[in-house]
Amino acid sequence: MLPSPTSWRAAALALAVSLLPLAATPAVAQKKAPNGTKVLLLSGGQRQHHGYREQALYLAGALEDTGRYEVTIAEDAALLLTPAMAKYDLIVVNADRRDPEFKFTREQQEALLNWVRAGHGYVSIHGADNAAPDWVPAWRDMLGGVFTHVGLPDGKTRKGTYLIKIADTDHPITKGLSDFELKDELYYHMQMRPGVEPLATTEFDKTAWPVAWTRTYGQGRVFHTPLGHRDFGPKKDDPLANPNLLKLVIQGIDWVAAGKAGASPGSTGGAK
Repeated sequence: MLPSPTSWRAAALALAVSLLPLAATPAVAQKKAPNGTKVLLLSGGQRQHHGYREQALYLAGALEDTGRYEVTIAEDAALLLTPAMAKYDLIVVNADRRDPEFKFTREQQEALLNWVRAGHGYVSIHGADNAAPDWVPAWRDMLGGVFTHVGLPDGKTRKGTYLIKIADTDHPITKGLSDFELKDELYYHMQMRPGVEPLATTEFDKTAWPVAWTRTYGQGRVFHTPLGHRDFGPKKDDPLANPNLLKLVIQGIDWVAAGKAGASPGSTGGAK
């Protein structure tokens, strides 16, 4: 027996309703910015540990929406040893890569450090500063501070809601920002290089901990924020969805891009 017209209509309605979430979700696709800065977003990290991949897609979309960036997402650091690196202006790393699958080899470390010294940019977000025991010492010079359990002080973490205080209101990275609240994971008791001047801090345990700063490494610029912890799993909070932190990170990337050797004027929205 054939289904009745009523049954057909009910089935069609059910199918249409089931497809609504797909229609409401924009497709994730690379956007063109022919004159924009070329960014390699290196994600990866221990599987089922953090939401690195989801965060990478979110940040790539936010950067490309500015019209100033073309973003390529990768997870395998073997790319660092290939001629393909010549086409990128800066690299953003958002993942803790101490896991054996994603760990930087000695050759990859040296290649990356040399690439930044030569005038390319580097941006470190949250777990990207988690120092493995075999990291070469130059990492600490480039990043200005690392989270690690190797040596002292021993790094500590604490999840909570923090008041992020803008310490340097004159820097291009903090332009238009004032103090804001953020739900995130704090890294504290990091191993810091002398002379790091924070752009932003947060207070915990009667201490102001740095949560954003810059470095110059060779001819390259570096922006580093230990903020940005996203747990693994669907619908988990991503601190980058906080418009204030996202603004801080994008303006940090703007600043890094503006310092790239041979950068074209205006390609990063006027960052100085």
